[in-house]
Amino acid sequence: MSTNIGEMSAKIITLSLVLILSTQKGCCCPNGWTQYKYSCFHVSRDSQNWFNALKMCEIHDSHLVHIENFEKNNFIKHLLLSSQANNTWLGATDWLEEGTWLWEPHGVRLNYTNFAPGQPNNYNTQNCLLMDALHNYQWNDLECVALTRHYICERGESVGMIIG
Repeated sequence: MSTNIGEMSAKIITLSLVLILSTQKGCCCPNGWTQYKYSCFHVSRDSQNWFNALKMCEIHDSHLVHIENFEKNNFIKHLLLSSQANNTWLGATDWLEEGTWLWEPHGVRLNYTNFAPGQPNNYNTQNCLLMDALHNYQWNDLECVALTRHYICERGESVGMIIG
């Protein structure tokens, strides 16, 4: 009987440690990623066009960042300021229907926006979303293919390790 109690105590202690460690900030994001609430974020060191940025995030089990509210927008702004990334791709486009912005690749309509005054303006068929340092990190639409920018990937905690 004492063996069963000892085994049970060991299991309880192990479970307690797992729960404590899993609630610690930063416990579940790989190196090079920053945790905010239940997601991990990585600001690229390279620049890509919007579609290649989307693909790079997918390669790392993530997607271009989705910003659903003011608090997350503020977090992303400060993350970009600290990484010195000036103009950074976000994960939305209106390429399917002009003026209807969707978070890709899931096709979820934006409920929160932070466009700079006069934006989006679709100048020269601009269909991809950017957080723009020139507009105090407000949002701007930009041409998707010809221009390269930094990008920020988002993924859930505890998704496989990143190599490379």
